[in-house]
Amino acid sequence: MDVSFADKSLEICSQDYKYSVKYLGATRAKYFLKRFLALKEAKSLEDVRYVAGHFHELIGTRKGQWACDLDQPYRLIYYGKDRTEYRGSSFFSSR
Repeated sequence: MDVSFADKSLEICSQDYKYSVKYLGATRAKYFLKRFLALKEAKSLEDVRYVAGHFHELIGTRKGQWACDLDQPYRLIYYGKDRTEYRGSSFFSSR
């Protein structure tokens, strides 16, 4: 799956492990890279639904977005190519 980023720092984290450890911390960087690789290897968002990391669709005001767990209380929030239902740009947040 093609992946693009709203945040330049997260894009660099996906390409440079040392930078991701510095920016996110060792534990969160490890989980971020695992989840990112799962997304990159998937053909669609449905392919990651049952992958380790609790990939799931969000509801309510975040309908159209998906999330997966990093280290608690943080998660990676993302959306598919068609972003008509949600116009935000938050990709990394705590619960």
